[in-house]
Amino acid sequence: MYFALWPAPAAARRLHKEGELAHGLTGGRRMRRDTLHLTLAFIGDIPRERLDELRAAADKVAFSPFTLSLDRIAGWRHNHIVWAGASELPGELESLVTQLNAALAAAGFPVERRKFAAHVTLLRNARGELPAAELDPPVEWPVGDFVLVESDPKPEGAQYTVLESWPGTTGAPG
Repeated sequence: MYFALWPAPAAARRLHKEGELAHGLTGGRRMRRDTLHLTLAFIGDIPRERLDELRAAADKVAFSPFTLSLDRIAGWRHNHIVWAGASELPGELESLVTQLNAALAAAGFPVERRKFAAHVTLLRNARGELPAAELDPPVEWPVGDFVLVESDPKPEGAQYTVLESWPGTTGAPG
């Protein structure tokens, strides 16, 4: 289980295209367009009876809709990932992650202690090195909600199911 931002079709198409271009340079396994996302908080495996606690934690989060501008593509050599990210995070995104982690911690769920690294994984098992580069033009991703996702590992790649979404509201703190 994890909470994520799920891109609208236009942003997903563009991210998938960038993954295709990077694949030509690095090889690896491309993420399917329908699985592209930006993880906000990874929960891991939990008993089904705790789903209501997860939902209650997410209910406490209030954020204003915003646009995420993904303007960078790079690779992490240590884990062979190629990703797209933002050189500057919107305050609304930082607030969303902070609120979500606080609500999850208060409900007894583990939260990431490292600094939030907003990224969309485009390739796994990349063999070549991809130096950081600008995405020109940037991928403009309008964010109006966040989602709770269940992951089902399969030999051909994980299958993701969006279980629920929480919309942003105007006038929310950010």
